[in-house]
Amino acid sequence: MLAVQSAELSSAPAASERPFYFIVILWGERFRDYFLEFCLPSLLSPGNIPALEPSRRSKFLIATRPDDWAAMKGTEIFRTLERHLEPVFVELPPCPPNRSGYQHMSVGHGLACAMAHRDKAYAVLLTPDCMLSDGSVARLAELARAGTELVLTAALRFGEEPFMAHLESLGALPKLSRGASGMPLDISGRQMAFAAVNGLHTETLAYAWDEPGFLLVLPAAWWRVPGQNGILLHCLSWAPVLLDYGAIGGDHDISTFDQWTLDGDYLFNNSRNLKQIHVVQDSDELFLASWGPMAERPIAKHFIPLLGKLVAKAQFGANYRNAFFDPLKRRLFFLPVRWHGESLNAEWAAVESRAKRELLHYTTPPGATVLAGADGLAEKLWRIFGHTLAVVFVLLRPLFIALYYHKAVWRKLRQIARGERGALREFFWYVRLFGFNKY
Repeated sequence: MLAVQSAELSSAPAASERPFYFIVILWGERFRDYFLEFCLPSLLSPGNIPALEPSRRSKFLIATRPDDWAAMKGTEIFRTLERHLEPVFVELPPCPPNRSGYQHMSVGHGLACAMAHRDKAYAVLLTPDCMLSDGSVARLAELARAGTELVLTAALRFGEEPFMAHLESLGALPKLSRGASGMPLDISGRQMAFAAVNGLHTETLAYAWDEPGFLLVLPAAWWRVPGQNGILLHCLSWAPVLLDYGAIGGDHDISTFDQWTLDGDYLFNNSRNLKQIHVVQDSDELFLASWGPMAERPIAKHFIPLLGKLVAKAQFGANYRNAFFDPLKRRLFFLPVRWHGESLNAEWAAVESRAKRELLHYTTPPGATVLAGADGLAEKLWRIFGHTLAVVFVLLRPLFIALYYHKAVWRKLRQIARGERGALREFFWYVRLFGFNKY
């Protein structure tokens, strides 16, 4: 049984001074520039990499192509990094034409995570298009010393243009090249959260609980807090900002990377020996911001007249039960996460109470019953109705997927008919993952 920490430090003995391995996978000019101009400068703020004890002999593992590595090594920000820890080149093979970039990242994760496991390091797993608020790494080191083995933070997508514009308006994003100057980015959690909640990508906007319509995969539900620059979040999408490979033991399971990405069940498959998990529930403690252009993969829910909101909520209940989300993700889902650009006030408690009540109409925490904690006949009847509707959506889910992704389904069927290698195995993997409950 995992002991999930939510806000307080564990009383476990202090960890040994083992190294931190920062891990990023990238290739191509676009993501190389994201890394050099935003990700790496944020990691070089005073409360991040510079706050680590030199005795840890930490490293930065960068899985990339040789030409990208050469271009990065020639920048001032890279030389600033070298003054604090050792950058390590992990050669990434070219991305095959029939494989998505997201899938190819798994090759780099397989290589880098194996190195961290071999050296029993604390891994900080990042993407090139992300930033960490100042003080985040110092907090991770504090948690590691207290015996924490896994630190998770909610990971959703922000719109690059509005997110960056809000940071500029706050004076947190100077108009200079960090790659050329070697200057760090010192952005607080409060500043980053303000820019984030006011600069959500359409993908994340679609996860609003009261947004009508439906999507087939919903990794979060969130509510705005009235009069506050903040949102309350219940999440099924988590980023491992610290993973203690010394606690995993000898059986390191990387099977997830055969078909899926780090977002899949990699953490669940390697969590059986982990006893102390810390979930970041407040953006003041640590904030991870990841973004994409607003025009990239825009998302809108499918609207159903009159019943739009009810359908959206029932579909979320079906989504919560799906194999796309493993038991670890479902267990952590019921922890409230607060992203806020201002101090918390009494409004938050009211929103949290409402969110919990509405979620329980369609979802059930692991180990609980549908009617656990339900007060009064009306509440019991509403829960029975909500859960029944969610089960109907579970049964209809394969049909929805076949209709929604009909082009992709026919393309895969044609590949199978042509006898393309691995096409049949990949088809059934997707059917099992999206159409049915695996766990």
